[in-house]
Amino acid sequence: MPKLKENIFLILEISLAYMFVFISLPLLIISVFLVLLDQTGSIIFLQDRYGKDKKIYKIYKFRTMHKLAEMDRPIWGKEFDSRSSKIGNFLRVTHLDEFPQLFNVIKGEMSLVGPRPERPFFAEKFKSVIPDYERRHMVKPGITGWAQVNGLRGESCVKERSLYDNFYVSNCSLILYFKILILTLFAKPIKHGHAMHHPEHRNILFLAKIPSLLFS
Repeated sequence: MPKLKENIFLILEISLAYMFVFISLPLLIISVFLVLLDQTGSIIFLQDRYGKDKKIYKIYKFRTMHKLAEMDRPIWGKEFDSRSSKIGNFLRVTHLDEFPQLFNVIKGEMSLVGPRPERPFFAEKFKSVIPDYERRHMVKPGITGWAQVNGLRGESCVKERSLYDNFYVSNCSLILYFKILILTLFAKPIKHGHAMHHPEHRNILFLAKIPSLLFS
């Protein structure tokens, strides 16, 4: 993307992030009070993630687990995690814990749309077993993405998610970007193992590729 277009898009995206912060302010305030009631540690949880070009940054999330949940080694998180309290599980299931990432977008570390950011510990493991896994680092990680709106979230197959992420990296356009934002409101989970070669997904991928073909 040319530098001028990139700067214009950055201004647009930061403006959208501020708008979403304003719209979601009541939910943000409620989430803060829920975390305070839980008394599991600090309100905001910081964790290292890979950004664009594998630059490490601190991702912001509302805390859902006890601060000593990972004393020995990194542990793969689950939607219903035994290390979370009832309130923590509620925040995770409703994805309210992700809202602070809007400030990562405002800082320019993340995008609203893109591959979900991964922890360096797991990313280094995935790249050795998943073909083209590293392509995700060509763009900024996102709060939502093409994999997520197709139901691949949480404990879904990482290899499948990587296929969808790479599709977005190869075909990202402004129209696909806004399509994903809109679809995020209606995204539903699909069964694990629902691979991209399924006919239903071939149709979805073709439809998503049309804007790129028309406007590239």
